[in-house]
Amino acid sequence: MLTIQQLEHNKTKFIETNKKYNIMTKELLDFLGDNLYISPASTRLSMVGCYPGGLLNHIIKACKYAIKVNEILPEFLKQPIPTIVKVVFLSQIGKVFMFCITENEYNKKQGIMYDFCDDIVRLRIGERSAYYATKYGVQLSEEEKKIIRKQHEDAIKNIRQKIKDKEDGLKVPQKSNEKK
Repeated sequence: MLTIQQLEHNKTKFIETNKKYNIMTKELLDFLGDNLYISPASTRLSMVGCYPGGLLNHIIKACKYAIKVNEILPEFLKQPIPTIVKVVFLSQIGKVFMFCITENEYNKKQGIMYDFCDDIVRLRIGERSAYYATKYGVQLSEEEKKIIRKQHEDAIKNIRQKIKDKEDGLKVPQKSNEKK
């Protein structure tokens, strides 16, 4: 659980970060409203962020870790910080209206504190996130859209290809030991 002070701190941190990196448009912020600041990240106590404000708390932590991982990558794999911040924050906004507090006492005893709301169209989180972002005026590159939609396969293929290309450029031709 987060205290009121922690909720307010996360809200302030997000507002400052949004101003610095221009992550969300005013239209998207208006659409998400205060739900952005109080939504949980998951339904179960055994999962990350299963409490009011858990989503924003999780996003802020994930963003910090993503930036730290980026710092230790080889130079040719590093990504611009604004891109990292943008896709990390936007990739999870599909969860904002996804969960409702459970009324089922049995579920609560099992650690299931939230149910999935039935009044929204079923989409994957990344798909919903990309939909919300683009519908409310956020400009995304094709790469950013892919990352947000969780198309990791393409991103991983691109990284592997960059590593292979780099390794191929570093290889020294070997002399053949064949007798002539």
